Amino acid sequence: MQIVGSGSLNLDLFYEVEDLREIETVKLSPGGECWGSRKEFEKLREELEKRGRFITQCGGGSAANTIYALKKWGFKTGFIGLVGDDPEGEEILKELRGTNLSRVRRIGKSACCLIVLDAQKDRAIFVSPHSKEEALKEFEANTTSEEWLHLSSLVSEEGLSFHLRLKKTHQGPSSIDPGEIYARKGLKIRPLLEGHRILFLTAQELSFLGIPLKDLSGKVKLFFLKQGQKGAILWDGKKYKIPPVSPEKTKDNTGAGDVFNAGVIAGLLSGLSPLAAGKLGSHLAALSLRDYGRLGYPEEKEFEYWRQFYGST
Repeated sequence: MQIVGSGSLNLDLFYEVEDLREIETVKLSPGGECWGSRKEFEKLREELEKRGRFITQCGGGSAANTIYALKKWGFKTGFIGLVGDDPEGEEILKELRGTNLSRVRRIGKSACCLIVLDAQKDRAIFVSPHSKEEALKEFEANTTSEEWLHLSSLVSEEGLSFHLRLKKTHQGPSSIDPGEIYARKGLKIRPLLEGHRILFLTAQELSFLGIPLKDLSGKVKLFFLKQGQKGAILWDGKKYKIPPVSPEKTKDNTGAGDVFNAGVIAGLLSGLSPLAAGKLGSHLAALSLRDYGRLGYPEEKEFEYWRQFYGST
């Protein structure tokens, strides 16, 4: 089965500052995500260049990160969305080489994201979305019943409408991690969340949605509530605690939740129980903390080792 992602395709730029609270251009909240225009992006980047230091860059976007991890572990993958017809777009697509990108349209300027870390290991994200997301209004992309569709957020209303159309026509299994951008839309995105095999959420995103937990957990087959250092909780009719895994090294937690998602999907497709798949996802997410962004993602041999370990426990 091919796992096909859809969401933002970003170029992530990592900066380190002494204290997030000292940033003046945009109010950055530890653990939070905000978004704005390319002008605001460039202004914030100028301040980061003065106040801090540039660390590295790599591709990003929640669904794209999940697809990248699955590709790295040997799964057949694809992606649906937009990327800029610019140098940033070239970098984004280069990292996804080996993924079926026939349903990625190149137009406008690529989405870019500033990942800002400070001395306390706090992290904030500022997203400048793709310049032509409105093009998704006319974008037709078909999926098959043999594909697993995994969704994450787009910024614009046209992006949300596109995902509602995509979900409505998709006949195969699916999953969604709405992230903060979609979660802040509240009840408006409820139709997008229901009917999936898996729903991934954080406690903060659940509070933004304003939808009772019992209502959400009853509308999907599996519901994973991600709790960071506290592990996760699984509902599949019953409630199960997934214990946290202590990382050997912590450099950055950007994308760790997306690696968790990939581990769960990969575990289920490999025949693991939902609980074992959740434990696998938690372990792989902990491994990803060892470096910035995708640079710390587990290798295929690491995935295989822990897949077999959790498959036998």
